[in-house]
Amino acid sequence: MSTSTEPRAVFGTTKKNIVGVLSRAQTMHDSIVANVATFGSPPITMVAFLALVTSLAASQAAVTGTKAKGAAETRSSRRNAVWTAMLSLQAFVQGLANVLSHDDAAALIKAAGMVVAKPKANVLKAVLTATLTSVPGNVHLEANRSALVGKANVAKHATFAWQWSADGGKTWNSAPPTPYAEADIPGLTVMATYSFRVSVTVAKTTGAWSQAVSIVVH
Repeated sequence: MSTSTEPRAVFGTTKKNIVGVLSRAQTMHDSIVANVATFGSPPITMVAFLALVTSLAASQAAVTGTKAKGAAETRSSRRNAVWTAMLSLQAFVQGLANVLSHDDAAALIKAAGMVVAKPKANVLKAVLTATLTSVPGNVHLEANRSALVGKANVAKHATFAWQWSADGGKTWNSAPPTPYAEADIPGLTVMATYSFRVSVTVAKTTGAWSQAVSIVVH
């Protein structure tokens, strides 16, 4: 039942960050022990996990303190062991979370001492944008070529038609078409609101007009 919108367990640190790994691993250990009834039988016992964490902490102290020969290599090896154990616990907890409601899954992840990943923003580029330029009364229009032309026609020649309206879209005026996805509309009245739209012709097929965007010219 897992989907990209469900809570996802992460560590909030990278593998290279030894201090971060130690901190997260210790938090995971303490949290799982405190909620032992919730997590049942994890893939690694907390006794064994704590031994790995303690061993890494000792290696970290050796590197930052005595700087003994070979200490860095030993630390890397022990860090890898801790990280592998963390990944195993992460997969275990995620499996439990995936069958819960959104809120319960997030609570379970936190109870295991991990972080709930922030959902990735699905930012879509607007089909048409209108921006002011340094020239008074001039508006620059830029269309989203890929959205208008489509992946199947991305390599084909396209012609973009532009229109503007000074009365909220009741009547439209045409600007010169362009072979590229941008155009300037000059000579507009300052402190007036204008609407703009675009359509594209690929080969002999002309698409519908886009949704209008408006801007106050100043």
